[in-house]
Amino acid sequence: MAREKKGLFGSSARHDYTCPFCFNVIDLNNIHRTCTNPACAREFAKTAFNSKDRVSRKYVNNDGTQEVDYERCIYLGKDPMGSNAVFTKAHIIRNNRDTCDICGRQVFTRVCPICHNMIPQGAEDDENSIFVVLGPKGVGKSHYIAVLINQLKEIVAPEFNGVLSAATDGTTIKYRDAYYKRLYDEKRLLPSTQPTNSVEKREPLIYYLRIYKDNKPQVFTFAFFDTAGEDLATASSMMSKDMSAFLSKAAGIVFLVDPLQVRYINTRINAESKPEVGPDVSDILNNISRVIRASKGIKNGDKVDTPLAVCLTKCDVLLKAAENEEEDKVLFGPASSLYIPRSRGGFDKENSDQIDVELREYVRRTIGGGFIQMLDSFEDCRLFAVSALGCNPTGTALPRAVSPFRVEDPFIWLLHKEGLK
Repeated sequence: MAREKKGLFGSSARHDYTCPFCFNVIDLNNIHRTCTNPACAREFAKTAFNSKDRVSRKYVNNDGTQEVDYERCIYLGKDPMGSNAVFTKAHIIRNNRDTCDICGRQVFTRVCPICHNMIPQGAEDDENSIFVVLGPKGVGKSHYIAVLINQLKEIVAPEFNGVLSAATDGTTIKYRDAYYKRLYDEKRLLPSTQPTNSVEKREPLIYYLRIYKDNKPQVFTFAFFDTAGEDLATASSMMSKDMSAFLSKAAGIVFLVDPLQVRYINTRINAESKPEVGPDVSDILNNISRVIRASKGIKNGDKVDTPLAVCLTKCDVLLKAAENEEEDKVLFGPASSLYIPRSRGGFDKENSDQIDVELREYVRRTIGGGFIQMLDSFEDCRLFAVSALGCNPTGTALPRAVSPFRVEDPFIWLLHKEGLK
């Protein structure tokens, strides 16, 4: 059903909703719900098991003791009747009613009918603006995502009178155990993200940023996919992993580039634990562009309409004093606009424009004109320089606490593009 809304953030209710987990567009008039009464799942399993109804039996395990989450099994590629089936303690109501068909009580928890992840309250009114982070292998995506989430929660949200909250308990636990503890508490580097074909392992960390101004909050959705760099190697590999689904529906893309993997910079800079020269970032960005064009039907002669924020990562290394003339060619001088702090409480266009102009010339000189041409193939593109850690690690350990530098800048720009006041 077509979306029904007026204005950017929907002054009238809408009926379609893009699930930030599976990226299917669903009709909010045709969804599933769950009942929080634990007895209902057991009662449904027993009743369905003793029933001769084939439809009901597919939602129960082989001995009739547990209710099977059939849709989530299919979404994750698991056999609903197999040993790895997904069971649910919250009975699933599929008849599109707001009352439980077992206990008769009203149910309030709504879930996507495809993947069975929760649909937030206010989905009819909130504009679902989804942002994604991408980059080649070794660029620092995991560290950037880990630090960015903390910065959004501790710095950006309060700055804009907002609150950042995890969409599910799973996101909270995954971020705490896989990212925050190791990086912030233990001061150790995160392990490299490994390629996987598992839909479950590739599910994003989902956060909602609610900005409270006037009478109605603005709501933004962040979908952080910590994909392996190998997944971006070719357009076909991206398509095979269904990356086109979230790329085509993204309201903005943050594309990370490690300057130390660029040959011109790598051969001139002195830095500990310097990585090897990486793949051509022009090719990676071209693969992303091809997937978006194919998914959205954009002609080669037309520009890609998804806003693109290109970030040079680990820029703390580029801000040090030059040790020789060759190194001076690839470092930012003391007069760099990166040292000028942005104005708080809004998008500082003047500061961002200065940085963008400086970085475009830097990228043209160090990466090449071909990359600039790729950037120009996007309708709206802006360059940023960030540092998630703020220091060069020693082996797998951080010499001091995490000290992020401008990691939030690209997201403030993207939020501004989506109407952040």
